Amino acid sequence: MKNAAAPSNAVSQLQRQVQAQQEEIAQLHRLMVKKEAQWEATKQSLFEQFRLALERQFGPSTEKYRVDQRDLLINEAEVAVDEEGSDASESITTADDATIDTATPAKRRARGGRVALPPELPRVEVIHELPDDVRHCHDDGTPLKVIGEEVSEELHVVPARIEVIRHVRRKYACPLCEEGVKVAPALAKLLPKSNASATLLAYVATAKYQDALPLYRQSQILPAMARRFPATPWPAGWCKQASVSLR
Repeated sequence: MKNAAAPSNAVSQLQRQVQAQQEEIAQLHRLMVKKEAQWEATKQSLFEQFRLALERQFGPSTEKYRVDQRDLLINEAEVAVDEEGSDASESITTADDATIDTATPAKRRARGGRVALPPELPRVEVIHELPDDVRHCHDDGTPLKVIGEEVSEELHVVPARIEVIRHVRRKYACPLCEEGVKVAPALAKLLPKSNASATLLAYVATAKYQDALPLYRQSQILPAMARRFPATPWPAGWCKQASVSLR
């Protein structure tokens, strides 16, 4: 009897061990699922914080700003074009529905085309003339005259360039006695001991405080515009001296 009870006890012990291991595996699986859910929630929370930080830093409240997790600001041009196309299609669909519902449909305003450039911008006219050999009537050879114009406008930007302004102060003296030398008065300068003009100081300050361009970047950009002298810490010194002079 004792020999028969021993195998049954071993089997029961093995079954209990297997059941305990299965319960432990199930518990570990539940813990893993819970951890994965926590990791996913943490990842989504971090991405949402990053998106909100980008919107606070770069996106005005009136501007549509969307960041996709797959392409962080890589295809922002494509996103903007897609948004404009979706807005246009939605407006056209709404106009079509309104036309069907109303008994007397209103004339739909034509869409598309380029936006007119602001009239206050300065204009530079470039006249395009016909060659002299074609400015005659092909029937009787009479010279053609101007009867109208076709005007198209394009937006143009003049890149910034650095130039040197030479202030020449003439000296005058009596040619007979050679005395009483007179010199034209010097112009007042914001920084008397600096060779930076007031326009350049205003450019540096505007780039730093309005356009958020750091001074160390300006110290690299200005020499590149001049194409001669190496990078220089001048913008930082100019900005500091100008702030002291304006107090």
